[in-house]
Amino acid sequence: MGCGTSFVKYVLFFFNLLVALLGLAVIGIGVAFHLNWTAVKEELNTRLTVAPWLFIIVGSIMFIIAFFGCCGAIRESHCMVVTYAIFLLVIIIVQVVIAVLMFVYGDTIQTNLDNSIASLFTKRTSAGVDKATDAVINSIQQQFECCGKDSATTEYGLIGLPASCCPPNSLACTPANAFDGCRPVITKLYNKWNKPIAGVAIGVACIEVVGALFALCLANSIRNMDRRSRY
Repeated sequence: MGCGTSFVKYVLFFFNLLVALLGLAVIGIGVAFHLNWTAVKEELNTRLTVAPWLFIIVGSIMFIIAFFGCCGAIRESHCMVVTYAIFLLVIIIVQVVIAVLMFVYGDTIQTNLDNSIASLFTKRTSAGVDKATDAVINSIQQQFECCGKDSATTEYGLIGLPASCCPPNSLACTPANAFDGCRPVITKLYNKWNKPIAGVAIGVACIEVVGALFALCLANSIRNMDRRSRY
């Protein structure tokens, strides 16, 4: 058998069961973001609104690939296992490319993020702005615990700060207890997680390479058993 078909089969099955659950979790994150941040997505730059759909698509692909892996391993189907290995190799390449782009073009992504935030606050100060923009800004300030484009005082002055600029239990919202500006807060958050996320993507790709090797090994064992059964 070469690889120990039974051992490889069950290792591959449990590996893909874990991947399937992870895929469902990623889909859940994308759906939650899509449902809870509708107003924010409508106001932010279009290039940044693809995030929830990206999560949903990636999670769906992960689940479909894991399905082929689980079924192929349990049924010992050469075709399904080979299909799974091909899909997995493709997704590995995509993950590595995305991770490299995050490392190389991190500054460009950060610039687009800064411009989107600045554009949102600029839109609110323009004439004829609707209440939806105010609601979006208040939501961002609450979610990210930030205040104003660059700071509370430059955006709102010394008085008239919205309640979203301060912690929920504050008796009064003043510049003394207001959050930092949204651009520096979100930029700091992006810089904190950009490279770790890219690193995790590469790490997961390395684990998936092991899964692809197990799949190819199992496919070879299944083919050899089929050949022996014919003679």
